[in-house]
Amino acid sequence: MTSTLRAAARSLRRAIPAAAIATAAALPLLLPTPAQATTPEVELYVWATGVNVRACPEVSAACPAIAGAQIGKRWVTAFCQRQGTQVVDGPYRNNWWVQVNAGGPVGWISAVYVRGGDNDQPVPGLSTGSDCK
Repeated sequence: MTSTLRAAARSLRRAIPAAAIATAAALPLLLPTPAQATTPEVELYVWATGVNVRACPEVSAACPAIAGAQIGKRWVTAFCQRQGTQVVDGPYRNNWWVQVNAGGPVGWISAVYVRGGDNDQPVPGLSTGSDCK
């Protein structure tokens, strides 16, 4: 091996670790960062008319309907659901409540009035976590 070839091999051996370190340092900057946890919004259909929107997931004097906030027979944006006071309307009953925005204040409606799901069951596809707005 000639001295020029040996010198080139030494330079290459020094350059490879330096390049590897530089690549490893830059890699986190090149990869996408994980998105912040957000509340997934779901579009749900309210099948009844005159559905009261409430400040919390219950029917009580401590949680009155939001003044002027009634919805019905339309699609609403839903954020999450929680258990609360049971609501019964004819053959339908449910203690799950859905947090919605129907173009007014964000509030809660009984899952009884949302298309999909069964009696005393959460609405399928909607978060039941603590990620409500």
